[in-house]
Amino acid sequence: MTDTSDSALVARVLSGNRDAFGTLVERYQDQMLAYVKYMGFGEPEACDVVQDAFVRAFRHLGRCGEPDRFAGWLFKIVSNLCRTTGSRNSRWRWESLDPDGPTLVSKLPGPDEQMEANWTKERVRAALDTVPADQREALVLMYLQGHSVKDIEALTGASRSAIKMRLKRGREALRRELEPLFSEVHGS
Repeated sequence: MTDTSDSALVARVLSGNRDAFGTLVERYQDQMLAYVKYMGFGEPEACDVVQDAFVRAFRHLGRCGEPDRFAGWLFKIVSNLCRTTGSRNSRWRWESLDPDGPTLVSKLPGPDEQMEANWTKERVRAALDTVPADQREALVLMYLQGHSVKDIEALTGASRSAIKMRLKRGREALRRELEPLFSEVHGS
């Protein structure tokens, strides 16, 4: 059933096959969870947002006007929950992508390089957090999740020109935020 299209799975769910929704969850949960984390939620909150989104999607699946575009419809639910949950809780924070744990000494950079890489990740994440939400969303979808402008257009419902402008302004905002940090560190 994993090769089945989204529209076929939606039709199965609407006809009473709840297991078909499980396939949709398996297909999209990791992508949605990564997006929510990139939008500033810690692990527990991100899991709650994604779970809430899937519950809402299941309850309102009949409202999915274009079942072949289920992913975009689900993304809009997740995106809206990020906005409402984030503003309601005012708890936008970043968690490290590199948790402490065992490392392979022979394959990984040394402690100095790791520390610099972690410092860089933290600064980029902090700078990304200062970017307006619509610009941050576009940057995350393109550069961290690998979506094209066309994909982002379908996911967000924004026009191609609006997405390009958000990306341009977001990159400029990140550059302004990060230039002083990196010129200070690298002595430029």
